[in-house]
Parts: sequence; structure tokens; C-alpha cells
Amino acid sequence: MGADSADLLRQVSSPVSDDAQISETVRLTDAAWFTQLGEVAASIGSDSFHRKLLRLAGLCIRHDSSWIIRYSRVAPPDVLYTSGVPAEIVAFYDEKGQYLDPFSARWRRTGRPGVLTLSEIANESPESILYTEIFTPAANISDEIGMFFSTVGHCCFGLFLEREQGRFSKADIERVKLIFPALEGYHRSHLGQLFNHLRYTGGAESGGLVSRPTLIRDRHGMEVFSNASWREAVATDASILPLTEALGGLEELTTLQGEAFVLKTEPFDRNFPLAPGGRIFTLEPRTAAPEDSVDHRAAAAILQALTPRERDILTLTMKGQATGQIAQALAISKGTIKNCKLRIYRKAEVSSERDLVKKFSPFFPSA
Repeated sequence: MGADSADLLRQVSSPVSDDAQISETVRLTDAAWFTQLGEVAASIGSDSFHRKLLRLAGLCIRHDSSWIIRYSRVAPPDVLYTSGVPAEIVAFYDEKGQYLDPFSARWRRTGRPGVLTLSEIANESPESILYTEIFTPAANISDEIGMFFSTVGHCCFGLFLEREQGRFSKADIERVKLIFPALEGYHRSHLGQLFNHLRYTGGAESGGLVSRPTLIRDRHGMEVFSNASWREAVATDASILPLTEALGGLEELTTLQGEAFVLKTEPFDRNFPLAPGGRIFTLEPRTAAPEDSVDHRAAAAILQALTPRERDILTLTMKGQATGQIAQALAISKGTIKNCKLRIYRKAEVSSERDLVKKFSPFFPSA
């Protein structure tokens, strides 16, 4: 990816916790508010944007801790950031709390952005009652106020402020609702920047997600976004989806060729807002005419038959890496690599690495 995208997608391997003291609240007319507002604007398109947006909201609302959670209507919640929250509470949420989370349940039902408090939904379902009986006492939470910002497809970002004692007042809630349209506007600008900066390297022409057929999946393999040109391509070429499924578990940028297209895929880092830990697929026209002897659907079937580890080994083999290099890259033994290669040979119906490379070279342009 380009330098801008690399900065955008720096690795965050686990939810970030910031245990700094919560500052005193400020009025919306105070200089501190406008200073932080400027920092939010300057961070649009960066991986710190939502943390700065959360801090901006927290400046005017007294709170004791805060969270950023990515919700999906088809996948479990992802905790992306916390402030003032012990690590064991985050672990407890990941293990049990997420299944009782009433905010997640509400998003799944409505998919609407906006402002919502725990007090409003604490008794609307059996899960929410269990949440207030089990999770909130363990997490020392007496009330939560959440702000929901849609991303693409079925996902949203939830920014939460929490209190250890007492409820958020009517004035607190009205203040959050007052500033929410401005926060949502910044969020939409941030998403626009992400799309504008997302590019592939490796000889591809510079082009955005709007023009190229593009699919984005989250880390569970669920579709987050696809544009019209991707859907049209899939409808007209039956080999695209098998190749897409086969590439779903690869750990790095990979390129495969179909009959009339080049399929590229790359994983996202854990902090990428559209699909943390997910994957993007794009299609580009194939410039060279395919050889008549190439059976693309048969190759797609072979790729589907391989395990994720075998696909990784095949990809690195096609890039010219020796067994020792592959073992080092994947942090596994040479013996494991050799055993995996034998299984790949059997599934691909070849007897040597040379035959394997020859068979798959039409699909790996860089091989």
C-alpha cells in the first residue's frame, strides 16, 4: 500500500487502554473545547481520529471511563479502545459481556445512528436485564451513554462514556445530542478520507473504491461493503467468488489472475475503521489474453481445497521463496513446510514444486 495508507493502517494488535486521569468538564464556549475540536479536524483520515472524537465528547460530560466498540449486525462486537478500564474488564466483556450487550442488540435491530443511554434500554430485553445484573456491577458501571456512527454496510462505531456512580442527567444527554450532528459530520469526513486514500501498489493504476470493483469483508468473513461494479462482475463471471473464498485467509497482499480479470486482496490492520482485521478485494481488467489451456475454474477449486496455511505456503512458493524462507516468514518448521507442500502437490495433482509453479504461474503474475 502507499505511504498514506501505511500510516492509516498501523498495527494495533489488541484493544488500547489509556489510564490517564479524566479531565474536568468544560463548557462548549471554552477555549479547551475549540482546541480539541481543531485536533479532531486535523486527525481526519488518521488512526487516532475516533479516540480524539471520543475525547472531544468527554470534555463536556463528566465521566469515569470510556470505550470504542465496533458493532455489526451480523458479527460479534469488537472492542477497539478503552480509557480508564481495567484489562480484566475488557476480557470479561469479550468473554461474556458482548453476548448481553443491549447496545449491540439495539444496533442489530435498528441500525440507526444517534445517542442512547443505558437507562433507556436497561429493561427492554432479557439480555439487557442480565447485562445490568451481571456485567455492569463487575465493571463498576452505573450508567453509560453511547454515540453510534454508521460506517458502511451493517457496521457502526459506538463511542461510550461511563459513570461509576449516579446517572447521566437530562442536561448531560441533551448536551451530547446537541453536539452529535457535528461529531457525525466529522466522522463522515473521516470515512471519506479513508476511501480516498485507500490504494493498491504493485503496478496498479491509481484508482479509488468507487471506480474499481471492490469488496470489503470483516475479520469474520462477512461482507461489509461492495460496490455496484463488484456485484456486476460477480454476476457475470462465476470464477470470481471461488477465488475470493480461496484467498480469504491469506496474511499478505496477494494477486491472482482469472480469465478476464486480476483479483487482488490485502488484509486490514486491527484499527482500520471499516473492517478491523478484515480484508479488501479488488478486480482489475486483465491486460494479456489468457492461454486457451488454462482452466481457471479448476484452479479455483484447487485453491478452495487448500487450508489457509497451505494457501500461504503456495503464495510464498509462487513468489520464489525457498523452504527455509517460508519457514521463517510463517514461524513454523521446515519439516512442517515440506509436509504441507506434499499435501499441496496431492491436491493440485502434481509431483514436484516445478510442476506446481508451472501449473499456477498463469494466476500469479509476479511468479
